[in-house]
Amino acid sequence: MQRGSELRLCGEGRGKGAGEGESRGRGGVGGSCNNTSWSPAPTKALLAGFMLGMSLPFSPPPHGTGCPRIISRRQWGARPPRNRVPLRTPVPYVIIHHTAGNRCTSQASCSQQVRGIQNYHMDTRRWPDIGYNFLIGEDGRVYEGRGWSSVGAHAYGWNYKSLGFSFLGNFSSRAPNAAALNAAKSLIQCAVSKGFLRRSYTLTGHRNVNPTSCCPRIISRSQWRARTPRSRDRLRTPVPYVIIHHTAGNRCYTQASCSEQVRGIQNYHINKRGWSDIGYNFLIGEDGRVYEGRGWSTMGAHAKNWNSKSLGFSFLGTFTIPNAAALNAARSLIQCAISKGFLSRSYTLKGHRNVSPTSCPGNDLYRVISRWARFKP
Repeated sequence: MQRGSELRLCGEGRGKGAGEGESRGRGGVGGSCNNTSWSPAPTKALLAGFMLGMSLPFSPPPHGTGCPRIISRRQWGARPPRNRVPLRTPVPYVIIHHTAGNRCTSQASCSQQVRGIQNYHMDTRRWPDIGYNFLIGEDGRVYEGRGWSSVGAHAYGWNYKSLGFSFLGNFSSRAPNAAALNAAKSLIQCAVSKGFLRRSYTLTGHRNVNPTSCCPRIISRSQWRARTPRSRDRLRTPVPYVIIHHTAGNRCYTQASCSEQVRGIQNYHINKRGWSDIGYNFLIGEDGRVYEGRGWSTMGAHAKNWNSKSLGFSFLGTFTIPNAAALNAARSLIQCAISKGFLSRSYTLKGHRNVSPTSCPGNDLYRVISRWARFKP
């Protein structure tokens, strides 16, 4: 264990979700068991690997500065931030994340990943910049996010007293490689030596400070190749309702086929219905994945007179009953919405037929959701 540090690994999180100061800073779309999203909790594999790495002999960087190779914002092609909030340093905490996206092992591929995360945080989450202070690639390089002196948007309630370091990749079943682990250790030493982190700092995982382990795998708009929306209307959250739909189209069981379905629905909503974007906030496939529609912060077009006070979740298909993977993903998505502060803890669950003259979401699926918690016709 690193000198002067306390490593906290156990227990589920507390608080409302990631971020602070941007749209009340809720967390990002996540990946496997968390998302996106991009502020998911580090998994047990990541934390175990990092704990092991912290206990191994430390190999200082070869260039003798005590710091790893840090790729500047200019070098990875960052957009300028809309604003910055100064971070009072030295801070007492380091919080470890993973991005739950693709792994990267070269400066080019890692830079591409970081640009994508920044675009998601700024364009979809509408934050002023990428949420993390630094990101760590399996190329052994560190990528400057908000840097040492700006408050991040990575852990609700903790941003003003911590640095957020995120490993680039999904570490649900494996730990980062030695190059990434060594870069992270070096980054912590660098923060201490430069006076940005207290020598008596505490190291913790995101799941230890925020409830982030309940989100399903969410496929972002860029991943399913969404068209750009014509306009957006902001959704005031947390909302009091979740409304369940089905798309009344074909079922899908793979990311490729579900993405194709979602693109077709978006084209229909934009081209035929004349809407600004796909109508639903999220769509759920029988591959067990959730597909980002208008997302958490944009008003949907799924239930007339209810769009301004609800999230619209639609199962991909015409139902009898969705399979267990889809049903589990939907229930996780509801819990995810609560944990991130987008859905009231006292929410009401309804089917589309309860708020509009329609048979949606089909008789069999309706009977299933009518047995879920907080359902009211």
